[in-house]
Amino acid sequence: MRIRSTMILLLLCSGRIFSQEAPLAGGGRISSVEISGLKKTKPYIARYPLEKFIGQDGETLDLNEVEAAVRNTGVLEPVAVELAGDGNGGLILQIRVREKWSIFPFPLISFNSGERNFGLFLGDTNAFGLRDQAFAGGAYGSGGWMAMAFYNYTPDRAGGLGWSAGFMYSRQERKDTDRRQRSYRRYTADTLRVFPALNYSLADHFSGRMGISFTGITVQKAPLRAPDDAMVLGFSPGLSVRDSHWDGRLLSEQSASLEYTFNLGLQGSSFHTVKFRGVYEKSLVPGFRLSLRSGVVWTSSSNSLFEFNPKECQVDILPPEFSARQGWGFSGGFEKYLVEFRFGTISALGSWQVIYSQGPVSGDELDQGPSAGVRFYLSRLALPAFGAGIAYNMNSGFFQFAFSLGIGF
Repeated sequence: MRIRSTMILLLLCSGRIFSQEAPLAGGGRISSVEISGLKKTKPYIARYPLEKFIGQDGETLDLNEVEAAVRNTGVLEPVAVELAGDGNGGLILQIRVREKWSIFPFPLISFNSGERNFGLFLGDTNAFGLRDQAFAGGAYGSGGWMAMAFYNYTPDRAGGLGWSAGFMYSRQERKDTDRRQRSYRRYTADTLRVFPALNYSLADHFSGRMGISFTGITVQKAPLRAPDDAMVLGFSPGLSVRDSHWDGRLLSEQSASLEYTFNLGLQGSSFHTVKFRGVYEKSLVPGFRLSLRSGVVWTSSSNSLFEFNPKECQVDILPPEFSARQGWGFSGGFEKYLVEFRFGTISALGSWQVIYSQGPVSGDELDQGPSAGVRFYLSRLALPAFGAGIAYNMNSGFFQFAFSLGIGF
C-alpha cells in the first residue's frame, strides 16, 4: 500500500444562482460589491474575488462568471445575484451566498485492484473564516498505517504572502510492480516527512511557491530487492496559473503548474526532480465539457524510493503500485452532467489515456486504454468529489476498478 500525502492534499486543494424572472438592472457601471449571508467567512475574504467585476457595465455582466468566482472560493455557494442603483448613476453588485459546512470529520475510503485504505480526519476548510485549510488524522490500509497533519494559510489577494506546513509519518509495506501488476520489489519502510512552504500570489490567476522539505525513509524489512535507506532535504520552487468558468451546471478549470526540486542527499546521493501538471476543461454546452489532462514526472534519482506514482501523470490505466523513474501521461475525454440533488451534482465521464514511462527495470513502455466513471460533487460541504470508475490497459490487459470517498477519482 502507498498512502501518500498527495491523496490527502487533494481533499483541500476544489445551488445555482437564483434565476430571476426580470433582467438585472443595467444602464451603468458596477461601483461596489455587497455580500450577504456570511456567518463565519470574513467579509473581505469573500469580497476580494468579486472585486474584478467593479467597473464592468451592468448590461454585459456574465452571471456565470460571477458564480464561478463565488464557487472558486471553495467555501461559498451562490444563492442569488442582483444589481441595484447606488444613487450616483452606478450599480451595486449584490450577492447572497450560503456558507458550506467547513468543519467536519471526514472519512478517507479508497479501494482499487491493489489497495484498500480507510482513514478518518478532522478538518476545517475555512479555518478562522480565512479560507485556510487545517486537518489532522490517520489512515490504515492494505499494508500499513499513516498519520498526518497540515495547515495552509491562503493569501487573501494578489501580492499576498501565504504559507503552509505539515508533517507525515507512516509505516507501509510497499510493492513496486510492472504494468501487469507483477511485483519485482517488496519491502516495509518507515517514512517521516516535514514540508513547510511559502506561497506568493502574483496576480489574479498566477501564484508562486517555495517549499522546503525533509524526508527520511528507513527500510525495516525487505523480502524482495531492498532499496537503500535515504534522507534528503528538498528545495522546491514552483509556479502555477489557474482560472475557472461556470456554465450553469459544471465548474471547469484551466490550470498549469511546474515545480523543480533539488534534493540534497543527507544520506545517499543528491538528485533533481521536475513535475508538470496541466488541466484544460472547456464547456461545449451547459453541463457537457471537454476534459484534457496531462502530467509529467522526471527524476535523476537512482534510488527506487523516489520513483513516481501513476496518478501524478493523470492516468488510471496502470496499477497503483507501478513504479518508474520518468513518466508522461495524457488523458482526453468528456464529462456530462446527469442530475442535481440538494446536496450535490452527479456526472458521468469517459476518457482515453496514454502514458509513456521509463524505468531501470521496466525499460521504455507505452500504454493506452479507456477509463470511465461517475462523480458526485458535493455542494453543501467544502469537500471535493467522490466517485467510482473503471480503467483498462490495452497493452497489458490490466483491468482496474476504483472507488473513493473523501477524494476525487
